[in-house]
Amino acid sequence: MKANSEKTKQSKKATRRVLAGVLCGASVLSLVLSLVMPPISQAIANDAEAVSTEETVMGGGSSSESTGIDNSTNGDAGTDAENQNSDDAASDDDARPEEQSKDESQAEDNDAMDVNAVASAEEAAESEETTTAITNITNADDLSAKLQGVGENQTACFELTADIDYAGEIKLEKSGSNITLNLNDHKIKCLNTDKPLFDVANGATLTIKDEIKDSAPVTETVNDVQQLTDQGQNPNPNNYGKKVELNYVGGIPSNLTYYVTKSTPSGTGTIETLVRHNVDIKGAIVACDGNANLKLINLYNNNGKGGTFNLVSGVITQKQGSSVSSLVYAENGSTVNMRGGYVCGASGSGVGGGIEIHGNSTLEVSGGVIAGNSAPSGGGVYAKDSTVNITNGVISGNSTLATGVGFGGGIMAEGGSVTVSGGYITNNKYANYCGNDGNGDHGGAGLAAKNGTHVTISGGQITGNYSEEAGGGVYVTDIEHQGASSRKTMAWLNITGGTIASNVSFRSEGAGIRVGQMVDAMIKGTSNSNPVYITNNHCMSRFDWGGGGIFVQGDSKVASNAGRLFVYNSYISSNEAGGYGGGVAVCPTGKTLVTGTDGTAIFGNTSAGNEQNANDYESVSNTGNNGTPHLSGGGHGKDQDSDAYNAEVFRENDHADFFLAAEGHTTPIAAVIGKMLGGGDAKYRGSLELQKAITIPANGGVQVYNSIGLSSDVKAQDPEAINARKAALEAGATFITGNYSWNHGGGIMSNGDLYMGAPEDTYVYPSLKLKATKKLEGRKLNDGEFSFTVYRKDSDDPLAGTTAGTTFNRDVCTEVGTAANDAEGSITFDLGEQFASSGAGNEITYYLVEDPGGDSGITYDSSVYKIVVTAEDTKTLLMSVPSKENSSQLKDLYIHNYTIKNVGVTKYEFRESSGKWENVKARSKVQKSGDYYPIICEGDSTTFTNKFTPYDSTGSWTPKATKVVEGGEMKEFTLQLATDTDFTDIVSSKSTTADGDKSQTLSFDKIDYKLDQLDQLASGPTGRGASKTFTYYVREKDDGSLFSHYTYDKSVYQITVNATDDSNHHIDVTATYKQIQDRDGKPVTNDTGRELTESSTPTFTNTYSTSLPLSGMSGVTLTYLAGAAALCAAAAWMHIRRKANAKGGERRE
Repeated sequence: MKANSEKTKQSKKATRRVLAGVLCGASVLSLVLSLVMPPISQAIANDAEAVSTEETVMGGGSSSESTGIDNSTNGDAGTDAENQNSDDAASDDDARPEEQSKDESQAEDNDAMDVNAVASAEEAAESEETTTAITNITNADDLSAKLQGVGENQTACFELTADIDYAGEIKLEKSGSNITLNLNDHKIKCLNTDKPLFDVANGATLTIKDEIKDSAPVTETVNDVQQLTDQGQNPNPNNYGKKVELNYVGGIPSNLTYYVTKSTPSGTGTIETLVRHNVDIKGAIVACDGNANLKLINLYNNNGKGGTFNLVSGVITQKQGSSVSSLVYAENGSTVNMRGGYVCGASGSGVGGGIEIHGNSTLEVSGGVIAGNSAPSGGGVYAKDSTVNITNGVISGNSTLATGVGFGGGIMAEGGSVTVSGGYITNNKYANYCGNDGNGDHGGAGLAAKNGTHVTISGGQITGNYSEEAGGGVYVTDIEHQGASSRKTMAWLNITGGTIASNVSFRSEGAGIRVGQMVDAMIKGTSNSNPVYITNNHCMSRFDWGGGGIFVQGDSKVASNAGRLFVYNSYISSNEAGGYGGGVAVCPTGKTLVTGTDGTAIFGNTSAGNEQNANDYESVSNTGNNGTPHLSGGGHGKDQDSDAYNAEVFRENDHADFFLAAEGHTTPIAAVIGKMLGGGDAKYRGSLELQKAITIPANGGVQVYNSIGLSSDVKAQDPEAINARKAALEAGATFITGNYSWNHGGGIMSNGDLYMGAPEDTYVYPSLKLKATKKLEGRKLNDGEFSFTVYRKDSDDPLAGTTAGTTFNRDVCTEVGTAANDAEGSITFDLGEQFASSGAGNEITYYLVEDPGGDSGITYDSSVYKIVVTAEDTKTLLMSVPSKENSSQLKDLYIHNYTIKNVGVTKYEFRESSGKWENVKARSKVQKSGDYYPIICEGDSTTFTNKFTPYDSTGSWTPKATKVVEGGEMKEFTLQLATDTDFTDIVSSKSTTADGDKSQTLSFDKIDYKLDQLDQLASGPTGRGASKTFTYYVREKDDGSLFSHYTYDKSVYQITVNATDDSNHHIDVTATYKQIQDRDGKPVTNDTGRELTESSTPTFTNTYSTSLPLSGMSGVTLTYLAGAAALCAAAAWMHIRRKANAKGGERRE
């Protein structure tokens, strides 16, 4: 028993020891957990919150996991859906090849349908072939018999199967017969001497083409030769009037080379390129043994009906060394339609080597080439009393003969009409100089017209033509009708589009265009997409006055015979003259008017200056006159350019843009106004009447009796020039640029009538000098401080009723003068002559007003002075001209000159009570004071009085910054604003509210700004617009000793404040800030800054840290500590109990 009892004691003792150990271990564990669990729990909570957030976001789309039975079911459905989608995708992929095949098959079917449609269209177009069988022609007998065997109103198609020599005449005279002959790469050689190969009349039609079976159509080889850069004084003659080159085999033409000068618009000018065209001659009709009477294809009238000839393709030509009258001849209502092919190589001894038409016949050129033909007149085409329409095609390398005189290398027309709307008239030549300097009686290398021909050019290009005499591009005259009482039946030229460029006249005037006597020429583009270009032409005459772009011929004996040119919306720039007037020159036996209505912009041209190095011209050798300047030979008594040359006042002043020289006139022969096309100031300066230097104001002008020289100060990049280009294009521009004249008038030279603008009477208001006075109350008046304007009344009253409001209605008047006051308050106007397009009767009304200023500290005088000038109108007939709308209707144009009889003035002020301008004072008769009329009413000592009130301005700004605490409670932290980085000059300090929000935005004390703190502008002495930049710095005051466990933010921010007066008594303030020191006190150099706003402020963040658990977990912590304390107490009790038991046991023993 005792042994068992001892064992029991030992067992209990061991148990107590184990239990005590467990209790101590649990106490230690509890203490450790009380310290570490709160942060861990917080982290777990944060993770749980993040996971919750992620799951919420995932829930917006598709969750990657599912929970619960329902979700499991949905998962199965999702799997099925995925499988279904996968099947669908596979199904789609499997289906695509079938669909693609179907699409391709459909596309092939569509292509087949398209081919069939095209084939049907082509078959329909070739109606003759589809409805008529083609009959072969194998020999001369077949040719004659089969063609002449076609009956009335029958259509027949024939095709050559061999070359044919034919000596005979084939008459095609059956009414309505329509015969097509395909040359099929073969030739018909006509062996007749003077009889036609084909006679076509009585409504019969013959069509020639050359289509080779199973072969592509004959094509040309085309390549650029060179860009023409030989502008100005030294053009290369080899680049103009380029000859056609024909190669022969056995005397029969086998190859043709011709040249086209292609013009490409470039801004306000053009660039020309010489292009070579080469083609082998296949099927052809050849005149082999002809003389000067042979008309190879002859169309005439029979039974009141002419014949029709159509050339679709193939060649009409002659054998080398042979001759013809014309390759194609038509008369009396016959028609020639040239749609393709070539008419080339003819040597005619009459007129119209290539094609000749007479007597109300028609030539339609819509394609093909007329090249390398020659005749005394109309080398390529001659038309008399007939109609020529050119819509496409090329007329190139044709020429008059090198002996004899004539007209028209490319085309010559007498009577009837010529219309050019497309194609090229290029590199043709007028080949013979008549030998008489100064006459210019012959020419027209490209196109010549006379005897009442109406010429219309609306498109196409007339380029690279060369005349040994006059009119390189176009020559129109009606000199045969001198003295006619009416011009209704005279020749005229109407240009509404197209290009006339890089033509040359060598020994006479008008390289681009020559407008002869009794001709009215009108040039006006009709649309901005098709302007008129008259560019890069060269007048190389050393004797005549010139005219690089255009020349207008006058008559020194009978002024009414003069040619007349009307140019609208013209832009005349970059032209050059070796003498004077690079833009425009005039040696008038007629009249000249330059106006602003649909008028002109003349600027940027060049000419000789003030040099005196002229030398004489030598006629026989055509040399000399190559000094500076170039002067005319003085033919027909026109040597007035020498008078200008010898006048110092003319030489020393400018004359590059406009030059006029005449003598002996006692009435005005010309008028020039100061506005250019587009309404801008032409900025003219120069000399007048060889006596005085002048400038022409924008609203002024000059009348010219005998001489004027002008240059414009406008440059191409100036607003005036830009507006001129815009106005020109909007109305349909005429660009006259890049032309050259050896002597005068690079752009235009006229000794006829020249009218640049719409034909309207011109009203010249008299020179008027006005004087007014200015007073400023409140401070000293500065020189030029206030501006004033004089307006001329037009049709509407600027003071009428209440519609004018409280301000003068300037929009219904014409501004005629501006001036500013001097320091003494004097205001003077010298209006000069003013030109207008409408008259004012016997009264001219002006208004004098002060221009409104922008200084709100000044009360401006709003008075309006109405100045009424009583004047007498004396009108002079300038010229009679055809109207713009109808060239057959004449209109007398007058210059109206006004002289002053009286000046009266009335003062008006606006009355708020009546809402009207009211007459407050007047002076019916103003007496001149010296040269000036003083504008002041009875009882007044000054004209305008303003009142000055000193200007003031204020503004304010409230700085702000934000304080943030992380990890602890908000304490009373302090932010400081200073003007320096050392914070010795503290502007304001603000503190946060303790225990308040953990983010608080603090507003510092408001900062006020006054005008005298700002820097004034040099241009704003009143202070308006003044500004200044202010700099501030903000930081947090370091009170670390007050609040332990807080890490203070050591950032420093720089605040930049811009204060600017808004000119309306307020200072606008804006601020930006950037960090210059970070929270650890280290410098920051890469902060670019940002705007300081309510939502964006400098921010300072303090952090709280400690070894104790976070306060937010205090409940959990206390629980753990209490548990640990209880365990410790239990352990201590058990230990004491064990000791006590131990002692008790010893006593019991």
